[in-house]
Formats: sequence, structure tokens, C-alpha cells
Amino acid sequence: MLQSSMRRRPVTTLSGRLIIYFLIVMLVPFLLFVSYTIINYNRGIERAMTAQAVSALESDAASISSVIEEYRHKAYTLSSSPIITRVLEENDPEKTARNISSVYETLYVTMAGDTYKASASIVSSTGDIRISTHNFPEAYDLRTHTNDWDSSNIITIAKRKSGRERASIISIEDHRYDAGRQVLLSILRRTFAADGTLTGYIIIDVMSDAVIPEINDSNLFSEVVLVDNETFSAISLTHPQRYGSFSEFPFLRNDSSDIYRAPLEGTTLELVAISLNPLLRENFRTWTLVIAVSLVVGILISIILSLIFSRSISTRMRRIIESMKRFERGDFSIKLEKTGIREFDELSITFNIMVHRIERLLERTREEEAKSAEAERKALESQMNPHFLFNTLNTIKALAKMHGETEIYQTTIRLGKLLRSSIDNRSESATLQESLDLVECYLLIQKLRFGEKLRYSINCREDLLDRETPKLILQPIVENAVTHGLSEKLGDWNIDITIDEKDGKLCMSVSDNGIGFHSIPDMADLEHSQHTGLYNVYRRLELKYGDAFSFSISSEPGMGAAITIIIPMEDK
Repeated sequence: MLQSSMRRRPVTTLSGRLIIYFLIVMLVPFLLFVSYTIINYNRGIERAMTAQAVSALESDAASISSVIEEYRHKAYTLSSSPIITRVLEENDPEKTARNISSVYETLYVTMAGDTYKASASIVSSTGDIRISTHNFPEAYDLRTHTNDWDSSNIITIAKRKSGRERASIISIEDHRYDAGRQVLLSILRRTFAADGTLTGYIIIDVMSDAVIPEINDSNLFSEVVLVDNETFSAISLTHPQRYGSFSEFPFLRNDSSDIYRAPLEGTTLELVAISLNPLLRENFRTWTLVIAVSLVVGILISIILSLIFSRSISTRMRRIIESMKRFERGDFSIKLEKTGIREFDELSITFNIMVHRIERLLERTREEEAKSAEAERKALESQMNPHFLFNTLNTIKALAKMHGETEIYQTTIRLGKLLRSSIDNRSESATLQESLDLVECYLLIQKLRFGEKLRYSINCREDLLDRETPKLILQPIVENAVTHGLSEKLGDWNIDITIDEKDGKLCMSVSDNGIGFHSIPDMADLEHSQHTGLYNVYRRLELKYGDAFSFSISSEPGMGAAITIIIPMEDK
């Protein structure tokens, strides 16, 4: 029954299902979005935005007109102030100095609260009187600016006006920076004496900070420009660094329906703005093209994405398979990471648990092998050269005949030390002091046999004597030197033992002047040669340090041999 039901179940591939799901998820919302956008745009989004743009620009124009009217009134107040008109009529710097506090009081009271938005300046017609709420502008110093070439200077503009006109003059041509703030427009009023003589000028420079924050809050315009239709000059209020004649703003001569104009009441100024409608229409056309292309390639994208996602799943599966193959080849360090897919994560967890358990079993096996190696090492340490024991006993017999009990006593003590060291397995290591004492016991016993024929030297730094090394390292090498290197040599026998530290490692060297080796033996060949003592030492060091030690033999036939051992320096 189970098999028949499985046959009736429809079988689909992972890629096929993903294609269907992507088509549903992508195309249905996409078509709904396109329909909604087209319907709403055709129902009057553009008309609504046009009405909003007109209203917003008129509101901006009213705000700017209010600011201009406010400072024009302040210019009138200053020009009609008795103290200021008297100072300008007298045109006497000394008298002005006596009344300067009253003049400044009048200036700051009139401009109260606006010192960061506007500055007020007073200058006499001769330029001798110069007073300002800020640093007096160099452009208004009539002592140096008396030429008409500076057409942007509002005083120059005022001189071109009719003689006794008292109305305010407004200019947007001067774009100076005063204390880091840009001058947006200037308002000037002239003062006259009773006989009609021009006595001076009252100038208020309105900074961009007083106007720009008040406009384009609706964000409906890409550009808002303040235009003077009398002087054909303009300045951008959205990009204040852009200003100049109409040639800098070509759109000002355009009558497109996307350009809106609002005059500033009571001035020759006008506010001109470019609506975002063209940009919106261009975006809409672009989006229409994008929609058309998207409809064509949507299905292809869905197919490609489904293949990519199915491949990502199959990639995870292949990683799991490759990890299992690496494990099969003996790489037990492999661990599967989580993929974020529950089924794969459960498989990874199960696989990691299995690897961990097998790794623990291998650790136990390695531990057992290490114990076997340790047993082999201890068995090797317990070996003793029977020829040496035999010769030593013969020496003791000879001494017993030839001498008294004192030398027998000394020899027995030294032999006892050697025997105890060879059979004591309680500790795997010994200090250099202990090893050297053992070597010296051996050499002293040999000197009893060979007398002054045998000479030796031991050189070791005091600070190295308490360093620990494996047991029975030096004594078997010295014994090998005496037994195989010196026994067949005529003349004096010399053995030199040197112990030093080199690059943080312990360097031990035993050299003799014996017959040497006929050829340098390979370490593997020592096991079956007569130099079993050397192989004993080499094998025990290999078991303990692995590849972290060095064992080298240097020799010339008839010139002696040297054995050098370098092992890691162990703590005291």
C-alpha cells in the first residue's frame, strides 16, 4: 500500500516549484503596482501638483515681500532719525565721535534681533562718516570707491537715479560675503539736507539667512530664483552660489507651463520657480519603459533566480557530501557549519556528533599506542652493556689483589650509582648535574683501568646544571666513545663533553680523538650495528620529542668523532 501511494504522488523538481513560486510572488504584485500607478497619474496627479506649486510659490513670494518690507521700513526709520540726519548733515568726524554712542544705540535698537540676518551701515556723501552694526563694508567706503565701474554697488546704482528721489532702492546685484554670510539683497535710502543737498546713505544688507529658510518648504521646485526685471539680474535661492545675468538662467526666457512666476509687491523683483513636473513626467516615462522591459524579462528573471536558489541548495548538499568524503579519507578535523536550513542543520549536527565520537575513539587508540611506546622507551632505558659490567667486575678483582679496600670501596660506590640509574624507572628525566655526575662516575671507573692514558673534560654553564633532560643520554654516548672509538687507538685518549644553550635549545656534544667511523651511519642502521648505545639514545629521544630534536654524527677516519644532540629546553 505504501509503495502504490508513493507512485500516485506527483513528482516535481525543486527548480520547477521555485519557478512557479517566483512567478506568483513577483508578477502579481508587479502588475498591481503598475495598474495603480497608471490609473492615479491619469486621474490628475499632475494637475494637483501644479495647483500646489502655484500656491507654494505665492506663499514664498509673500514671505519674501514681508521680509523686504520689514527691512525697508527699518531703512526709513534710520533715515528719518534726528540724530543720524544731524550727524550726516554736520559731516564732522570729531562731533560724530562725541555722539557715536547715541548713533549706535539708534542703530541697534532699530536692528534689534536681526544682527545675524542683516547689517545696517551709515555713510556720508563724502565718505568721512562711516558707521555700521558690523564691520564697515569696504564697498561702501566712498573714499576709495568713487568710480562708476562698480555697477553692482548699490551706491553706484543710487547715483544713477534722479537727484532728490527719497524712495528706497533695492538691488540684488551685490553678492558680497560679510562675516561668512552671503548678502542676498541691499536696501538703500538717501538723506538730504533742508536745502536738498545729498548728505549720505542708509544701507541695509539683507543676508541669505533671512530669506532662504522661509521658502520652498514644500519641496515642489527644483529651482527657485529671485529676479530683478529692471536690471536683468538674478540669484538662485536654492543654490545661492549661482547668480548673475539672465544668461546664467536660460529658463527665465522660457514660457513653459512648468515655470511659475510670482511678483513681489511694491518692487521690481519677481520670484521664478521650476516645477518638478517635468522630472516627474520623465520619471514616469522611464518607469513605463522599465515596466515594459520588466514584463518581458520577468519570467526569465524568475527562472534564473529559481535556478540560482536551487543551485544554492544543491551547493550546500555538495558541501556535506564532500565533507563526508574527506572524513572517509581520514580527515577527522572536518566540522559542518550551520546553513540556516533546518533539515541541513539537523544533518550537520548528527554528522558532527558522529565525527566527535569517532575522534574520541581514535584518541583512546592513540593513547594506548603512546603507552606502548612509553613501555618500549622504559625497556630501552633499562638496558645495560654486559661487556661494561664484566670489565668493571674484573677491575674490582684486580684492585682487590693489588690494592687495599679503599679503592675497592670507591669503585663499588661509583658502580652502584651506575646500576641504580639504569634500573630506576620512577622518573623519566634527570638534571644535567645528575647526568654529568653519572658520566664522571663512569669515566673515573675507566681511569682505574687505563690510568693517565684516559683524559676527559666536562664544560657546562652553571645556570644549565638544574635543567632537566631524559635519563641516560650522555653516559651511553661516552661509553660508546670509550668502547668503540678509543679502545683500538694507540697513545692518549681524550674525551670532551660540552653543554651549552643555542637559540633557546639545549646543545650537548661528546667528542673523542679515537679511530672514528669509517662512514657516517644512518640512524636506521644503528639498531643492528655494534653501536647499540647510540641507537638506544636516538630511539628514546625520537619517542619523546618526535621531530623536535636533532641527533648528528660527524667523524673523520682516524681523527675521532663527535656526537651532537640538540633538544628543546625544558623548564627548571
